[in-house]
This record gives sequence, C-alpha cells and structure tokens, in this order.
Amino acid sequence: MPGRRSLAPNPVGAHFLTDRRLIGQLVDASGVGAGDLVLDLGAGYGALTGPLARAGARVIAIERDPRLAARLRRRFAAEPLVGVAEADLRQVPLPRRPFHVVASPPFALTTFLCRRLLGDPAIRLTGAELILQWGAARWLASAQPRDAETARWAARYEMRLVRRVPAGSFAPPPGADAAYLTIRPAQPASGRARPDRR
Repeated sequence: MPGRRSLAPNPVGAHFLTDRRLIGQLVDASGVGAGDLVLDLGAGYGALTGPLARAGARVIAIERDPRLAARLRRRFAAEPLVGVAEADLRQVPLPRRPFHVVASPPFALTTFLCRRLLGDPAIRLTGAELILQWGAARWLASAQPRDAETARWAARYEMRLVRRVPAGSFAPPPGADAAYLTIRPAQPASGRARPDRR
C-alpha cells in the first residue's frame, strides 16, 4: 500500500505521498487521457501511477530503489498501460515525443529534475504537476528568477504555485511542508494568458 512504513526509505530520502485527495487533484489537473504519455518520476509505491493509468494514459513509472521497482512491476504486471523503469531520474533517457510529468520526486533532486525537464529545448514537455519542497517551489514560481538558469526556464515555461501541501500528506512526513507546483509551456509573448490545462 502507498505510504507503508515497514520498508526502509528510498536511498535518496523519498517521502511517499499518501493524500488521496491531492493525488486525485494532480491527475485531474494534468488533463491526461488516452494516447498521452506520462512520467511518474520517483514512483515509490505507485500512488500516482495507478490513478494515471486509470485515466487512460500510458505511464512510465521510474523508480531507483530495486525493491520498490520490483514491487511496482508485480503490482502493475497485468496493466498494459504501465511500464516500470528501474532507473535514476537524473540519468534515465527522457522521451523525444511529447510527454507530461505527474510526480512527487525526492526533494533533494529538485534542481537536477528541473535542469532535465526545463533546460533542454529538445525535451517536449507538455506540462507537469509536481510536489516539491515548499521553499524550492516558491523560488521556481517567483516572478523574479534568482539566476540566469532559472530565467531561461521561466522564458520557456510558466510555473505556478498552486498550494501548500502539509507534511502530514506523506509517509514518512518530511521536516517541512511541501507545495504543489504546476508547469506549462509559456504562451507566445503576444498573449501570455494562463497556460492551457489541456
């Protein structure tokens, strides 16, 4: 079950999302459905993988921990829409076709993840629903980029802080609150309207 405390934590210090209402919100907000490709980065026990597959999307669950990856393979063995990759999200090849990300990745990997998703113009990211550490989400969504790198990201994507996520939404709880951040490709300069939520 998602959030079970009996297993040792992920080596990179993951906190597993257990808030079912928030999980539903993430999946609904993504707008994904039949024919869409979605990555669940740091899939853990599959708390997001299952609902995404039920929405009809093709889901690639990426999990570094061998025990958790094996558990995911067993859980979704009969689900043709789910593929499991035992890999580090910092190194796994990203799709060259359009894809969405719905994930609650390890907080310590936020910068690596953003560099991979937002920094490469060849990556065809259609959007993301991310659960990140509160402070990281705030600087990503800030109207004033903190450096040249984040300014480049902001030129290509619109990042919006949706809401605070209490530490109690995870097992084990992190030491600080998290946040729900949504990312969409930036609109043309002539009409910077709120991103299409598909």
